[in-house]
Amino acid sequence: MKYLQNLEFTNVIWLFALPLLLMLIDIVTGYINAWKSKNIDSSKMRDGIGKKCAELVYILLGILFKLAFEIDAVMYFIVVYICYMEFNSIAENCDKLGFEVPILKDKLNNREN
Repeated sequence: MKYLQNLEFTNVIWLFALPLLLMLIDIVTGYINAWKSKNIDSSKMRDGIGKKCAELVYILLGILFKLAFEIDAVMYFIVVYICYMEFNSIAENCDKLGFEVPILKDKLNNREN
């Protein structure tokens, strides 16, 4: 319980750790989905990992904004937006794998799959 008290989103480590963890879960669920549908494509995986690297660069830019201009809002917006995108993608991957959560599907993505 002591360790849970030290978890703060404002800690710089969590600004990288939380999005990175969500990215890894997204990559794993996406790979499992591709494997299940027998549609593994290395170029898609490269493109996806490239996008994840770009997202990490955006987080770094947000942190630089905070350090240079003392504007926290940019950094937090970037991190929250990336976490939202990753969570949405994980929910879509899980939905395709058969683990559907209707409330999440309706709230996160109003498109038909």
